[in-house]
Amino acid sequence: MSSTARHLEVSGDRPTPAVALTAVPAPPPALRELERILDRFRTVNRTAKDVVSDSRMQQLEWVAGELALALPLGLTEAAGDSLAELLAPEAVHAYLLYGRGGYLRTAPIVATDPTSYDTSERIRIFCLERIAEQARIPFEAPDLPPWGLRPTVSPQMADLITHHLEEEAAQWPEANRPDLIVRGLAMWGVMRDVLPRLGELESMLVDDLVTENDLPRAITLVRQPQGGLRGKMPEPETVGLNPKTGQRLHEWLDRRSQLLVQGGIRGGMRGGTPRHLWLAAWKPNTGMPIDRRSISRWYKAVADDVQIKQDAQKVPEEDLVPTRWETMRRTLLAQRQAAEGTA
Repeated sequence: MSSTARHLEVSGDRPTPAVALTAVPAPPPALRELERILDRFRTVNRTAKDVVSDSRMQQLEWVAGELALALPLGLTEAAGDSLAELLAPEAVHAYLLYGRGGYLRTAPIVATDPTSYDTSERIRIFCLERIAEQARIPFEAPDLPPWGLRPTVSPQMADLITHHLEEEAAQWPEANRPDLIVRGLAMWGVMRDVLPRLGELESMLVDDLVTENDLPRAITLVRQPQGGLRGKMPEPETVGLNPKTGQRLHEWLDRRSQLLVQGGIRGGMRGGTPRHLWLAAWKPNTGMPIDRRSISRWYKAVADDVQIKQDAQKVPEEDLVPTRWETMRRTLLAQRQAAEGTA
């Protein structure tokens, strides 16, 4: 409960600074309504993270914070009157322009161009839709920008990974190659042909392979794009494989069968024999499915080895092979899109 400021001659205390006596204006009704909606999301986040995850909650808080910054800059004359006005088309358009221009940033950035990537705008629109839906306010969603890929490295970087894996394999007679190398060659071949995300690679099954004359010729997968499918039903996609990739998969499938035996995996164990395409090649998890973290660690170890070679050749740091799977995947995707665009 606030108390009335007292004058020096009455209280004997030091005079209260003028800034402390300045009344703090109450937030406009639109932001008060927005805060109540956020409280609902926070409650669901605490009790049902499968409905509102921590990352989604962080995005909602981020968009709400930007709206609070954008409102005093001027959206529309009535934007502050209610949440419905704040989410009206003209106000949303102005908010997105501020965000796109980098005017709502609260932290310094290294890049000289403050413009946001299209991905940020998609997140903004998605969160505005969720807020309007929760508040039961009609919302006219702006057109979504296409998924824009961040600048990527040279496509030749993928060749460095391929050459490194092939050099490692060449040090062993074919029959004696370690399982990890056989799996790595097959997995990298699938990467270059199919461009899967880590989650897509993790969930691949042996049954997803399309074979012809005992050689894998294609693979079927369900894409898991960043930000989801926005209400669309996921559709299976069948992608053809390079003959060399098919041969390497054939070799891996033979090793895979041996790993199941080495790991003591039997159909009678709970859950049955794993049908996942990619299995662990090291004890104590031999023959068990590997997850995306294991795949990511494997790729980073390979990329680190390539970087060591690049360091010896005094390659500039900005030209080093990327150590993140997704960065490499986007590089190959951008290369493919460019080739299709000029075909």
